Amino acid sequence: MYFVERVDELNKLTEIHARPNPAFVVIYGRRRIGKTETVRHFCERNAINYLEFAGKLEQSKAQQVQGFARKLARYAPDLNMGEVNSWQDIFYLLEDYIETQPTDKKTVLFLDELPWMDTPKSGFLGDLASFWNEYCSRKSNVMLIVCGSAASYMLKKILQDKGPLHGRVTDKIGMEQFNLKSTKVLLEANGWTLSNKSITDIYMALGGVAKYLMSLNSQLTPNQAIQELCFSKNALLKTEYQTLFHSLFRDAKAHYAIMGVLANRWEGLNQEDIATNTGLSRAYITRALDELTASGFITMKPLFGNKKREALYVGSDMFSYFHHQWIAGASTRDWTTTAFTQSYRSWSGFAFEKVCHLHVDQIKQALGISGIPTSTHYWSHTPQDKSDQGTQIDLLIKHENGSRDIELVECKYYEGEFVISKSYKQELQRKRAVFNESTGNKFNVRIVLCAAEGVARNEHLDELNPKVITLEDLIK
Repeated sequence: MYFVERVDELNKLTEIHARPNPAFVVIYGRRRIGKTETVRHFCERNAINYLEFAGKLEQSKAQQVQGFARKLARYAPDLNMGEVNSWQDIFYLLEDYIETQPTDKKTVLFLDELPWMDTPKSGFLGDLASFWNEYCSRKSNVMLIVCGSAASYMLKKILQDKGPLHGRVTDKIGMEQFNLKSTKVLLEANGWTLSNKSITDIYMALGGVAKYLMSLNSQLTPNQAIQELCFSKNALLKTEYQTLFHSLFRDAKAHYAIMGVLANRWEGLNQEDIATNTGLSRAYITRALDELTASGFITMKPLFGNKKREALYVGSDMFSYFHHQWIAGASTRDWTTTAFTQSYRSWSGFAFEKVCHLHVDQIKQALGISGIPTSTHYWSHTPQDKSDQGTQIDLLIKHENGSRDIELVECKYYEGEFVISKSYKQELQRKRAVFNESTGNKFNVRIVLCAAEGVARNEHLDELNPKVITLEDLIK
């Protein structure tokens, strides 16, 4: 297996390391996406001698402190360790360790899974702040990197801290899941040779989570590999979802309930509807929504044309959708058969819409509007009476440059070229007419068809004259 991609993150770390100043770097993002491996690769690629310690889930303060002390003893066997009982003792030892290091090179300290070190009443954050404020900030050869999967903790307790760490962070790096292009690079580096559609099928199951993608067995077919990883007796990902939520959120019941509701509503729900569907109070779910957003599981999108600025919460983690639809509650499943059923084909159509929402930058590039600020929305029209017809639009991309231009994007996930029938042409024309009428004809509407393998040429395509985007565009 090889380390691939993360070019921007590696370049940022290289730039920080070259500065003649102390650095306090915060890296955050969803668990399993490769934060730890990125830091390790950066250090090893540049032959940097670094000290690493990772917090342990559900270990006590005493266990964490003793574990750190043992690690430090291996890094610096000549240190006078003495009695170590607190985080303050640990940070004093780190100061002694730094004093033994060359002053003409950066000493890199990597504290991984920081939230797990901060156990109740441990005094960890205060001691970390003192370590930085009173010692590291005065040492030009120190680069402190702290990392955590619980993004909400990293944001609230470190980046937005109002106490002793306020304003102390010099740099922050938010790491996101791989997009389709990076997923293709990673899969190919691990022995796969796949079509764009097979790559997308894998992406719709596992998302762009590096750990999951690297766990696929390239000696199998894609569906066999997913079967082994998600549905076999000892499948690595069979219980991953529950483990993931338990490790990220101290009380994950609300988070799990919210994701379960959103997994069945691709277009998202507002906070009131989430409360109704979960049976939880709005006050109780507010914190969970904030934490899920910070951790990359959901995205908050403005409701198009809503003057009250009402927001929809929309799932943005593909593995969450796949888990709730196919893994949860399934004692056994043969994915090599399920993947060819009508139920999967229907589900994959909705999943492809989600993939398109996650690749708006690539869609904009294909449309030639990369430099234009935009906002993205789901849109639907509810019938007002029996003569009225409701409709929904998969994706709206609204230009925010005052031009009143808007892209009406329809997503089609088919094997082979999608064929526009007369009835579908009329449906698209109706959608555009309903949208124009509902919005008072304020916009210049362009129809965009995002079809996995393109659109067949016929008279209906010629009449509609849409802009066509394919997987080739999304994976560029």
